[in-house]
Amino acid sequence: MSEQPWTIDAIAHAIPVADTRQAFLRDVNLTPLPELPDVLARWQRFVENWQNNVVPEMDAGLEHAKTHGGELPAEYADDGGTEDFLNELRANAQKRHTDAA
Repeated sequence: MSEQPWTIDAIAHAIPVADTRQAFLRDVNLTPLPELPDVLARWQRFVENWQNNVVPEMDAGLEHAKTHGGELPAEYADDGGTEDFLNELRANAQKRHTDAA
């Protein structure tokens, strides 16, 4: 994220999966006020981890597939979940492309 401070809205928008975003909003809305800073800090860490670790890994896998005829890196050898992984990569790439437009 940029140098802007995190807000509840910023955290919600940074969560890429609708079900997870709903879990965040439910968590925030049902947490007693004294516990809210801890809950928000946990979700902030979740989003930062996603942005710093998961997204670059997915981007690298997608880039590898683009330059290697659609083949995934060796560490993603077909274990029965390859198609799900590819669909997730495609959906995330399309979402980023749509969001950028």
